[in-house]
Amino acid sequence: MPLTLQIDKDLNAKQLLWRYMDLAKFVSMIEQNALWLARADTFIDQHEGRFPDEMRKFIKKAYQGFDDSDPSPVKDADDFQDYLVKNTFVSCWHKNFDENMVMWKIYGRDNNAVAIQTSVENINANVKAESLDGHPLILKSVVYQKPDEIVGVLPYEECFFRKRPHFSFEEEVRISLDTYCVHKPSKNTPYGHKLPACINGLVNKISVHPDCSDWFFDVIQSISIKYSIHAPVSRGTCGTK
Repeated sequence: MPLTLQIDKDLNAKQLLWRYMDLAKFVSMIEQNALWLARADTFIDQHEGRFPDEMRKFIKKAYQGFDDSDPSPVKDADDFQDYLVKNTFVSCWHKNFDENMVMWKIYGRDNNAVAIQTSVENINANVKAESLDGHPLILKSVVYQKPDEIVGVLPYEECFFRKRPHFSFEEEVRISLDTYCVHKPSKNTPYGHKLPACINGLVNKISVHPDCSDWFFDVIQSISIKYSIHAPVSRGTCGTK
């Protein structure tokens, strides 16, 4: 059965989403006509996908008495956690109607950066998931909670839509793909997957770092023309200059 994008019902189709990136990621996205879904353990935050406290206790108990002679690479709760992280792939977006200077500073890294604007409906209309192998491909907002506040056992993929409250400023929306396999579990997975997309249809607007040099702005315009990207290119409006 072809893989399709599942959009959370709480996301409005008109909601604008932003992704901040450096030049290399911008060129790669346009040239490949794809969004990069990064393996969850390649993120800086080592709490990505971590089981909430109550859920972890349940899983740890379930693995008690596990037969060590079993060939599965998943032996206990820690193994299972590692297995899920190595089989979950994510693309992160910022939910906002305008650009955000804090996001520029954190994810733009320096003044030579861009932010692309899209919308929930544009992502839905322009991603082509049929070539990917996996289970749910989900577009959903992140929920910000302390691990000890989450009651019960979540569906495994939901663990990757939970982050600690001090990240709430990110207003994050994620595209998530999982490649779990009950019959042949493996931790030998790639660092990411390319999600094919019509970038020209997906991008509403290209915003260049508000404090970038004129030469860099010209480069982004030239790249957009070269790859026939019709979205307008403009300098960001929340700079320090």
